[in-house]
Amino acid sequence: MASVQLPAQDFSDIAEVYERFATLTALSPELGGSFLLYSELDRGGIALAMAANIAGAASLGLEPDLARAKQSIRIGACDFLVNTLDEALRILKNEIRKKKPVSVALVGDPGEAVAEIVERGVQPEFITERAAGIEPLVERGTRRLSSGLGQSGMVVTWGVAREPLQWLPALDRLAAGALDPAASAARRRWIETSPRYLGRLMSGRRYLRMSAMEGVAFVSAVRREVESGGIRVAVTVVRDGVETVIGS
Repeated sequence: MASVQLPAQDFSDIAEVYERFATLTALSPELGGSFLLYSELDRGGIALAMAANIAGAASLGLEPDLARAKQSIRIGACDFLVNTLDEALRILKNEIRKKKPVSVALVGDPGEAVAEIVERGVQPEFITERAAGIEPLVERGTRRLSSGLGQSGMVVTWGVAREPLQWLPALDRLAAGALDPAASAARRRWIETSPRYLGRLMSGRRYLRMSAMEGVAFVSAVRREVESGGIRVAVTVVRDGVETVIGS
C-alpha cells in the first residue's frame, strides 16, 4: 500500500470535458431545461457538447464544416446533425420541454445562424464568447460562458487491475459517498453520468476533482472495502500525481 510519485497520466480529453462541465454547473447546479449555444465543433466545442450532455442541458453547436459536424456525430459528442435552424429548434424544444439533455450540430455559417436566432427571438440561457453577433442575445439576458469557473480541488483518478465493468461502479459509489454533501451535487452527477457519454475515455479509469479531505476519505473507504472483501481486485487511486495501490 505504498505511495510513490508518478508522472501524471494523460487525461487531457477528460480534463477538458470536466473543465467545461464544472464551468456550466458553477453557473447553475440544475441545467435540465437549459439551452446552450456555442460556435464550432473543434476540440473545445466537442468537449463542451459532451459537458452539456453530462450536465443535463440542451446544446446547439454552429459548425460551418460538414465533415467536422459528421465527426461529432460519429464520436458521440452530438446526437443530431441538421441543416436548418427550424430542424434544430424542433429537436431542442421537445427535449428542453422534457428537461432532457440533447446536443444538436447545425451545419452552416455561424454568424448567419446567430443572426437568425436573434431575429426569431430564440433565447439561449448560455452562449460562448466565440459566437459572433451575440451582443443582442446578451442584452436580452443570455449569460456568457467563460472558462475556468468551478475548477477547484485536486485531480483524483481511480481504476482497477481487471474487470472494470464489475468493480468501477462500486468505486464510483464510494467516491460519491466521500464528497462533502454541501458541495457535491454537480460532481455526483458527473460520477453517475459521465461514463455514459464519455464511453471509451472512461472505460478503464475515472476522473474527478476532490478536496484533500474528500480524497483521504475516499482512499480510506476503498481500503476498508478491499480489506473486507467487498472489492476483490487491486485498486489504484492517484491524487495529484501520487499513486496509491490498494490490494494486490
